[in-house]
Amino acid sequence: MKPRMVRCIVLLLAMTVVAGCWDVRDINKRYLPVVMGVNRTEAGLYKVILQVPNFAGGTLFLDAESQSISKAVDIIRTKAEKSVDLSHLRLFLLSKKIAHEGFKEFIDYAIRVNNISIKGMVAIVDGDFEKTLHHKIQPTPEVSSYDYFSEEGGWTPNVSINRLWEAFRGVYSHTEDFSIPLLEAGTTTLFVFKGSAIIRRDRMVGALSPNETLVNNIFQEKYTGGTIEIAKDVSVLIKKAKVNKDADWTDTGPILTSKIKLDVVIMENKKEKPNEEVANDIKSLLEERTKQISEKLRSLQADILGNGQSFRPFMSSQQMRDWKDIWYPQMKHEVQVTVNVLNNIDYKEKVKTNALLSH
Repeated sequence: MKPRMVRCIVLLLAMTVVAGCWDVRDINKRYLPVVMGVNRTEAGLYKVILQVPNFAGGTLFLDAESQSISKAVDIIRTKAEKSVDLSHLRLFLLSKKIAHEGFKEFIDYAIRVNNISIKGMVAIVDGDFEKTLHHKIQPTPEVSSYDYFSEEGGWTPNVSINRLWEAFRGVYSHTEDFSIPLLEAGTTTLFVFKGSAIIRRDRMVGALSPNETLVNNIFQEKYTGGTIEIAKDVSVLIKKAKVNKDADWTDTGPILTSKIKLDVVIMENKKEKPNEEVANDIKSLLEERTKQISEKLRSLQADILGNGQSFRPFMSSQQMRDWKDIWYPQMKHEVQVTVNVLNNIDYKEKVKTNALLSH
């Protein structure tokens, strides 16, 4: 091979390597926001606030207002002295005003933008939106705000959890709605969890209390570590939950039977009630609580339990479109709860044995 040809090949390979990273920016030249807040002003403009952690352990706030969310972000980029990279966004906080008016435009924007992760958490802020977004308890509030909804962090089953892709699915689903955490600024903690916003399509129509949220999470199979209190005498910890749904469509309309099976461990038993009595108390409590929640949701025409999914094989395309408006409010729902109280000592021994075997 001639030397000139060798030099040409080496030059072409070098150009290929350089072209693959031409747009890489040094991390010191980028802002990496982890929280995005979206509110609507009295003038009807979107206000976007970005929380950016800095190297000193504090938080930088970038904000802008515009007729659209994308334009507000562009204004932030124009004002910022560094490149604004949205790929690290982990939490999206929406004002209650937007939640009531509808947030489909925000969901469409977040899904459409390529560098926003669809795994980011979504929550609704009750109370003073600006105060909550600028609220500080620790030197690194951007980490604390995310951990509040992280299953590896401070999350518990009394707090609902909803990701961006789940919200997108619910907004466009004919047979399933969803819930979003409802919170406000705390005093000794970053947030105070007030319950869950009940979302019908793309807007808030009601709310669940933290205890009602736990029941919803059981249906969503997000129950690990959930605690149920029976009056002030007994509290139990959920170790396993399984929900089976039997759906039938009769001449009178849809009928659903939800069968919930729980394995629990007694954490407190001040009156030393027998296990059988504790199981019956939990059964009665959950059946009554689930019945009340189901009636509330049907009155709001918001199917956050996803009951409509069980009836899809029975429905035509038109019936699916009409599910939330016509058929869901008419649905008859029966709940059957079975509770198995585990012996706490035996359970611990079983866990210890399994841990040893795994090693």
